[in-house]
Amino acid sequence: MHLQTNYNFIKIFLPVLVMLLFGCSQRFSHSVQQIPPPKNYNATSIPDYKDSTIAIAPNPGYDHSKLFTLFYGKHYRNAWATPVQVKVLDIGTAKGGLTPLKSGGSRQSINLRLQAPDSTEYVLRSIDKDPASALPEKWRKSYPAHILRDATSATHPYAALVLPHMAEAIGVYHTDPELVFVPHDPRLGEFVQKVGGMMALLEKRPSGDQSGNPNMGNAKHIQDTEEILQARLTDNDNSIDARQYLRSRLFDMLIGDWSRHEDNWRWAEFKSKNGNAYQAIPRDRDNVFYKLTDAPIPWLFMRTGFRNQFQTYRPKVNDIKSLNESGRNLDDLLLSGLSLKDWQEVADSIKLELTDEVIEEAFRAMPDTIYKLTAAPIINSLKTRRNNIQSIASSYFKELATSAIVVGTDKHETYEIKILSADEVQVSGFKTTKEGERKDEIFNRIYHASTTKELSLFGLDGRDIFIVEGHVKPRISIKIRGGAGVDSYTVKGHGSKLGKQVWIEDSKYKNKIEADKYTKVKVNDNPPANTFTSTGWLLRYYLN
Repeated sequence: MHLQTNYNFIKIFLPVLVMLLFGCSQRFSHSVQQIPPPKNYNATSIPDYKDSTIAIAPNPGYDHSKLFTLFYGKHYRNAWATPVQVKVLDIGTAKGGLTPLKSGGSRQSINLRLQAPDSTEYVLRSIDKDPASALPEKWRKSYPAHILRDATSATHPYAALVLPHMAEAIGVYHTDPELVFVPHDPRLGEFVQKVGGMMALLEKRPSGDQSGNPNMGNAKHIQDTEEILQARLTDNDNSIDARQYLRSRLFDMLIGDWSRHEDNWRWAEFKSKNGNAYQAIPRDRDNVFYKLTDAPIPWLFMRTGFRNQFQTYRPKVNDIKSLNESGRNLDDLLLSGLSLKDWQEVADSIKLELTDEVIEEAFRAMPDTIYKLTAAPIINSLKTRRNNIQSIASSYFKELATSAIVVGTDKHETYEIKILSADEVQVSGFKTTKEGERKDEIFNRIYHASTTKELSLFGLDGRDIFIVEGHVKPRISIKIRGGAGVDSYTVKGHGSKLGKQVWIEDSKYKNKIEADKYTKVKVNDNPPANTFTSTGWLLRYYLN
């Protein structure tokens, strides 16, 4: 009888619960546009918005009841709900006159590309987001969708405005976003329904010719991440400025930017001796100074480990690995040649250049009312992180060094792996002719067993030569994977059993292996594409 009662209860209650949670309601609808079209909207009349401003809040809907806030968190609700005076965008006069080109953006935000008369491209990015747009359409007006959208209040709506001044001070390339309101302007054409009535950031798009823009290195060409990785992995005449990229990444950690995946970067291209050199341009700073776990429900969510990178901004970085999760692929590859000394030098210079005065001045870029509401605790946390930047840099260096990689190109290379002692392994890489003659050195780093447990070398395509030599067995495990070309491997133990720590993988085809009896050799005639070619290596990145 008891079981039957429970069954009847479940049979009645469960559908009701599902209906409550997933049932659609206009109460749970959402738009990133703050103002709907006026009732008497005239699609042909061209208004004059020059020198106009409007008092508007990014989203007063995030200002919930005290009970809701008790369970879901205060976040930055006060900043989202407070009206500020915003310049109205007049596309007929701004930047000499802007022509709408293309709508885009992620599933969360709305973007619009525009072009000025001098062919410079700009982009409008909505301040508010709609993460629930990734849900099936039938759920987008449900209560769970409402909660998902509410998480946007954990981001600071004006955070991007404070970053350029600090980036400028420490030598990091950057965009210069302006806060604007996009009216229902007929000159927006087909895009007026999508972006009209929207508070947005207007910034120069990191693309095309930036030769007159020092904030992007005055580079004549800007490339995306897929293009520069293709260049780096195909030809050893091309290079990426690792120390400059590290400078940008340490700044990410200082401001708590946990969203640094491949599409959040563009790259300034410069001519080098025989090829091209690239420098990083960070973009899309939507997730800095994040404030999530200030209430029971988001705290419990974070305890699941589902999105550990969603870290609340505090004086101390508690989980350096998770904070950098989205940037880990690029970091492993692009920072592989830097020593701890390099990291310490870059960290020292940032600490010196990012003064208290620079930080305090940067936050004045916020609207004044928002500065008074939110700036002080963020500034204090940022100063503490700045003071501890050496510790932050050391922690992440050790995280990357644990399982280190060295990646070649589709050209010919020689890698000399010297076992200096049981605790030290030196890797030197050289450009090599087809006949095996060494040319320029392209890689040199010493690995220490105190930080590195495993070292993996990837030859990719080309005729590659790997030489492992030493008098002792290293404490670091060494794994070498050749590529599609004809490769040569030599392991010289000089009486030691260093081969016990060496593992080689390649196909049978014309490859030459001279190794001691301890070396582990795996013959694989069908190696995975993402390991052995530059094109395949790109499959490691979610670029398309």
